[in-house]
Amino acid sequence: MKTYDIAIIGSGPGGYVAGLYASRHGLNVAVIEKDFVGGTCLNRGCISTKSLLNSVSIFSKIKKAAALGVKAEGVSLDFARMMARKNEVVARLRAGIETLFRAAGVDLVRGQARLKGPGAISVAGIGDLKANNIIIAAGSRVAEIPSIRIDGSSVLSSDNVLDINAIPASILIVGGGVIGCEFANLFNKLGSKVTIVEITETLIPTQSREIAKKLELIMKKEGVDIYLASKVESIEKRTDISVKISGGRSVDVEKVLVSVGRRPNTESLGLEEVGIKTESGRICVDEYLRTSADGIYAIGDCVSGPLLAHKASYDGILACDNIMGKNRRVDYSNIPNCIWTDPEIASVGLSEEGAKASCADVKTAKFPYIASGKAYLEAETEGFVKIIGNSGGDILGVEIFGKDACNLIGEATLARTMGIKVNEWSRVVHAHPTLSEILQEASHAFCGKAIHGI
Repeated sequence: MKTYDIAIIGSGPGGYVAGLYASRHGLNVAVIEKDFVGGTCLNRGCISTKSLLNSVSIFSKIKKAAALGVKAEGVSLDFARMMARKNEVVARLRAGIETLFRAAGVDLVRGQARLKGPGAISVAGIGDLKANNIIIAAGSRVAEIPSIRIDGSSVLSSDNVLDINAIPASILIVGGGVIGCEFANLFNKLGSKVTIVEITETLIPTQSREIAKKLELIMKKEGVDIYLASKVESIEKRTDISVKISGGRSVDVEKVLVSVGRRPNTESLGLEEVGIKTESGRICVDEYLRTSADGIYAIGDCVSGPLLAHKASYDGILACDNIMGKNRRVDYSNIPNCIWTDPEIASVGLSEEGAKASCADVKTAKFPYIASGKAYLEAETEGFVKIIGNSGGDILGVEIFGKDACNLIGEATLARTMGIKVNEWSRVVHAHPTLSEILQEASHAFCGKAIHGI
């Protein structure tokens, strides 16, 4: 029986990246997957949803094009084609991962994996597999609310909503977090009447209150009904669905989407049998991503930290480095957050509230999109860049609300990761005209006065 240097359970953005990285560093690797390669991100998450959001973004721009001197008459949505293209994108990228595995010499083993003992994994329908090191990258699945039964037809999860065959006339979204707001943006632009019910006092509670409030105002202006500090009390199916909301309110809709977070896929792995500790379903690891069992690591949505694809990839590479003896410690302080609403939202590091709660010396500066030539000529003037720092010029955090925020946050993440000061950032030459100039203007504002500020 072949013994692998590393066996990885799961082929999502944590598992498949770890597999390719380890193989390219000369290790013998097996990746075990019970479903499609690519995990939630590719098949039912990031890529799928962004494909649809890209389509509706193009449609939305065309509808506004007349103001820019472009006349486009008779433009309409082909929802079936949008969904087909989404499936084509997913299939192409899925095939791409399998091609990369073959080219890198990574063995893809298909089946349900279960830990059997030190260095041993049982794969259903295949048999036992031996490895000197194991990485658990089993991912997560949609969380459910006990009082709401998801039937996949009228009441949907963020998984099966991606397979609907018609645009609903109306949809109520339970949960105003990242996923809920992205779907609200999608369906609103598709023409559905959208209602959001969120149990906390703000949308996207992981972001600053300023950004959450700004997004709320924009969504309401675009016709989205939002009930904050509220919960769904009951769902009654009639011709439409009658949803009772706390406070004596009621909404009739065609579909309900439950989007209240995710939970780790750790129940069927045999963790207890090999002595791996868990807490609230997540695997306990140390700062090197080692579990309580020798030779077994865990990454991504299975462990603590943000539930993000790029965080899982970071974990996967770090775990492989530690297996190779590089002794790298986990640091999630520079993991960027991205939300594909309209406008986009992105952040890295601390929010202003977070900084003030943990630091005595906090200084902020903000520069608006409307003062950017590039944003103005593109008619994308909604938004701002905010730098959160201290009087010494350290970058504590950066928030971007506006067009291409999710691309622009990369520069802010690099600046913070490399530890440059805000005054050093202000000296970096940015091409003109670009939206990236807003970052430089914000850094000038932090240091005293923005060049194009008032």
